[in-house]
Amino acid sequence: MSILDGVQRVLSLYAEGAAELSFTDVAQRLSLPKSSASRLLNQMQHYGMLDQDATTRRYRPGALLSQAVRAGMAATPLDEACRKVLTRLSEDSGLTAYLSTLNQRETVVLQRLNGSHPVQVLAPPGSRRAASGTAMGRALLSRLTQAEFDALYGVDPAQALPMEGKDCPATVGELAQRVAQTRADRCGVAIDQAMPGIGAVAAAVRDPANGELRGLCLSFVSFQADAARVATLRASLMQQVAALGRELNDPFWLA
Repeated sequence: MSILDGVQRVLSLYAEGAAELSFTDVAQRLSLPKSSASRLLNQMQHYGMLDQDATTRRYRPGALLSQAVRAGMAATPLDEACRKVLTRLSEDSGLTAYLSTLNQRETVVLQRLNGSHPVQVLAPPGSRRAASGTAMGRALLSRLTQAEFDALYGVDPAQALPMEGKDCPATVGELAQRVAQTRADRCGVAIDQAMPGIGAVAAAVRDPANGELRGLCLSFVSFQADAARVATLRASLMQQVAALGRELNDPFWLA
């Protein structure tokens, strides 16, 4: 079997609906010797085709594939509307602005506008982060129904979550509380949590016509933003996202 044959067979498993695969899954489902499966997965990870979760050791499609797929897809009308809002936010603040969506328990960056004063740590389109540890993630999770949240995280509040950084939720119950607070505030704020030295404010919209979910955020260097500056950024973001929500007839922003 050539390396390209192996790559095609592994990617076919994801195309058939697998979200994550373990080394054993791949070896068994493709009837490969363990040495061959290990070598194939290592090479695919090396070249950005797969990412490996540091905790579970399971493999998922990598950022390179996400970027390639995104480049080949036409932006949806919602994406275009969000980009206009991102442009205004980035130009007004000078900060890096992100558009993301939710994929299972992770956020996926769809667009990034650097702004005139971008942060030093930039996440390219296709980048993924655990939703529990970021303002963007919790803003997106706050727009899920209870049934959708339970389908992702289960109903046991004591269930542990991977530790993403300082002050991040450690259990499903803690995450549910943070998400509920974000929903009540209509905006998520995270400073020096999953990414030390970085802060963000985020809010989300959901198109009632098709259920598409998008989060918008501004990212900044935390030591350069005092409480007043964060409050100003939060107010600006919420004003812009609320206006977009009303255009979409998003019930969350009509209330």
